[in-house]
Amino acid sequence: MKNLAITFLLMFVAGAASAQVLRVEGERGKFQVFAKVKAVRCSAEERGKCDAPIYFNLNESKNVPAGNYILGFENSIYPEVVSINPGESRTLYLEKLTVPSSVKGTKIRVYRDLTTLVEQNKFYMTMFYMNRHFFRLDKDNFGDLYLTGSWERDFVQRFSYDACPRLTAFGDVMATAKSICAAWNSATRPIDLRELYDFGDDSTVKEMWVTYPGDVIPSLHPRYLVSAPMTSADFVSVFPGSYRFLAETKGAKSVGVKAGNGFATEAAALGKSLNGDNTLNSIEAVDCYSSPIWKTEQRAYCRKDSQEGCNRQQAQLCEAM
Repeated sequence: MKNLAITFLLMFVAGAASAQVLRVEGERGKFQVFAKVKAVRCSAEERGKCDAPIYFNLNESKNVPAGNYILGFENSIYPEVVSINPGESRTLYLEKLTVPSSVKGTKIRVYRDLTTLVEQNKFYMTMFYMNRHFFRLDKDNFGDLYLTGSWERDFVQRFSYDACPRLTAFGDVMATAKSICAAWNSATRPIDLRELYDFGDDSTVKEMWVTYPGDVIPSLHPRYLVSAPMTSADFVSVFPGSYRFLAETKGAKSVGVKAGNGFATEAAALGKSLNGDNTLNSIEAVDCYSSPIWKTEQRAYCRKDSQEGCNRQQAQLCEAM
């Protein structure tokens, strides 16, 4: 009996020693009211196959199953899929951002800079692996999108593309719906979903939502706040990416701030293919240089060469839209 007890004890100790641990270190800002890390484990082989979310506190070591995770905190998202191998421990770090001295006002908004590729790629990544947006968000409280509880109304979770696999059953549908659903149905990498999103120069984004029976509803998302409006003496903590500070005063201009570094935006960093092919084909431009709207290998709905990822002279791929 004693030997059996020792055996069970050794098995427990071995299991504890080999457990996977995920930890996010940082300090939440005063107006970051939800204050929880959200982690979702998703399959690397099958789109849309994800577990229920895991929530835990900052600076808490959380035992998790091995696998590939998307992580978020206060509407900021880690820019890459985090892989945790059996027995491995991973620690990620939030970046603390203070209000730039040039931003003056009693109320200040901090939001994701959706004019940048690093933030755009987060849209592609979450929608590709999860088939939906990462957070529950609503705009009723602040006019921009911020986290909302499970008991409150949500703005973004309705955007799905369940109609796309059945599009041919709807008969004659819009050419735009065919194009968007072709991208959705054939995507093998996150970047293949770039036609779903038209990112504006003001950090809003228009989502080309395909609904039953094959209609396209361009739906405007307000800015993505990473905190409730705060004062100039406060700070926010976010995952690496690009953000903007804007005072709620007439005529105020936003100021961009980058958090963290080392996250490439070139083609090789735009997500691995489910079929192992992570190459981009350079194709001949068709009316690209005369078209008012075009797409490159990094972004769709380009209207100016100065937009990040849109320069036609540097693009490997350029197509008129």
